[in-house]
Amino acid sequence: MENVFKRSVLGIAVAAAATMAASAQAAPATDSVDLYGQIAVSVWQFGEDKIGGGDAPLKVENESRFGLRGSKDLARGPNLIWQLEGGDVGDNGGNSGLGVRDTFVGVSFDDGGKVRLGRMLTPLYEMIDWPYSGQRAGAIFDWGGDVVGGARYDRQSNMVRYDSGNYSGFTFNVAAGRGDEGNKDSNFYGVGAHYSTGMFTLHAGYEAGFDRKVSASSVFYDAYLAQQPGNKPTYSDVEGDTLSDTNAYLLGFELNLGDFGLYGAFKNEKADYADTTLTVDGTDISVTDLDIDQNSYSVGAVYNGVANWQFKANYAANLEADAKGNSVSGTEDYIVSAQALYFLDDSALTYVRPYMISKDDSDAEFGWGWGVEYYF
Repeated sequence: MENVFKRSVLGIAVAAAATMAASAQAAPATDSVDLYGQIAVSVWQFGEDKIGGGDAPLKVENESRFGLRGSKDLARGPNLIWQLEGGDVGDNGGNSGLGVRDTFVGVSFDDGGKVRLGRMLTPLYEMIDWPYSGQRAGAIFDWGGDVVGGARYDRQSNMVRYDSGNYSGFTFNVAAGRGDEGNKDSNFYGVGAHYSTGMFTLHAGYEAGFDRKVSASSVFYDAYLAQQPGNKPTYSDVEGDTLSDTNAYLLGFELNLGDFGLYGAFKNEKADYADTTLTVDGTDISVTDLDIDQNSYSVGAVYNGVANWQFKANYAANLEADAKGNSVSGTEDYIVSAQALYFLDDSALTYVRPYMISKDDSDAEFGWGWGVEYYF
């Protein structure tokens, strides 16, 4: 009798579990789940590789990736939003794992605002990235500057970010997060503001960072020390690690005139370093209160007046860097780039992007790229 009772209880438990599983399948936990991504492959001969007499071989860039995103109106909570995004495939898929790009959880509100926690673009970098770094201009305006160790973040984990709703054309974003994972005092704070009226849009952004870890050799220090009387270094390096406090801001605009458009932005990046030891010709030189400051700008035009075609032209430049009030010659960069893009479909395109680039006041070198992109 006891065995019969045990078997009956076990049967009830199995049946209950089966019922719960069936119910879970009938009522999915998420209201909507979207699979999205891109297949994007291009061939390049980079002008940067030619500077100094390089070979500049042809290279294939594979920016194909995918992600998942969804939302759920919680029965006893707000509207939950989430995203899980993989990185670009690259040469061998080494950086393509889920979570490499924007991956977060958050809530959205009826007015269009939202709060997210996880890995995202900072408000400032979202503006630097687009449209001002398109058509290869990012080789100068984004990652081409001379502030050693960098002066702002781009896509960062350990972040909380709020995006507002639209208030008669005005929107804003605020964010805060950790800079270096292992340092509790390494944090950053950022804000962005946007105002659109008619054909005109204004953008402004600011980011401050604290105790950023810097550990890298740089030809910039050669250039900086060469400006100082009595110093003609052949080699310089940051000895060990130092920390920097950073500030960066951007002011930009977009003007939409129908088939024709203009855009432009001014950017400043600055880093103040803790006491730093440089090695010059085997001699340690202590540099206290070192700071590096650099201005940049990017301007461009776009034309959509030919069926299924789009044409763009862009000019971006990094101006001469400043160290402790001294201009550092040989730190100017610029790029002149263009794009002819053809829409193969509403979700597919092909393009060619020729450009001329000069780094550290070098002679300009020619580069080009051709690619195909399909979005799903």
